[in-house]
Amino acid sequence: PPADSYYVFLQKFPLQSSFKMIFHTEVIVCPRETFSKDTAFLNMLDGMSNTLAPSRFDETSVQDSTKSSYVAIEKEQWSKQSEPGCVQLGYGGANCGMGCCGSPHKHQNTNYALNSQEAVIGNAMGDHKEMYFYGVSGSAGGGEEGISGDDAYKAVCHGHMNAIEMGAVPMCVSNWAGRDYNPLTNNCNTFTSTVLKCVYGLSDAKPHLGVSDMITVTCPEEKKDDGTGVNQCMLPTLDESFVVSDKDALSLE
Repeated sequence: PPADSYYVFLQKFPLQSSFKMIFHTEVIVCPRETFSKDTAFLNMLDGMSNTLAPSRFDETSVQDSTKSSYVAIEKEQWSKQSEPGCVQLGYGGANCGMGCCGSPHKHQNTNYALNSQEAVIGNAMGDHKEMYFYGVSGSAGGGEEGISGDDAYKAVCHGHMNAIEMGAVPMCVSNWAGRDYNPLTNNCNTFTSTVLKCVYGLSDAKPHLGVSDMITVTCPEEKKDDGTGVNQCMLPTLDESFVVSDKDALSLE
């Protein structure tokens, strides 16, 4: 994969007091350069990526039903990755009504190390974290442009928080406000399904979540630059006349 590609992971935590039966997941997006000091780990990921189904948004790749949705990364491997170059995308319930306020995007979330055991919610069991690799965003050969973790946040939040309110942009499955949270129908795993499927075009299949992950998300249809429709949550585009005078006003930090 090219230097400006992004590696997409899912991390899974059991919840406290759930007898390890209820799970929380988050998507972690890391630029390729995050792992540049560990070529063995990078080569392992690149080898794994060849066995994984490509993004359905990548028109240069052939969909192959024999390829896997994800592959487990052993703790012995991910626990060595201490470079804080990744973006943590997670969602939880909170007493707030602003779009995407249930998905924090502060300094610690945008400077996240793969070996961190911190989740965006307080009752996840970090020492029991599992890590899964879903694929690479940004293919060789110039087909698909890579989507960064920051851009993925703006796409799933569709104009809220660090993105810009665009008015006509459809909701990306949910508004992801803290009060939109529902333990069965709109939870952390609905959010990670949306990021994987609607932003990255990857599989939303997940490893053994049981009742924690009961919802199959339907991605909204948006128009691409050429006018054709695609079921994808795309990055909101700014009007050329829009000038950001205070970037801090666009974030919760």
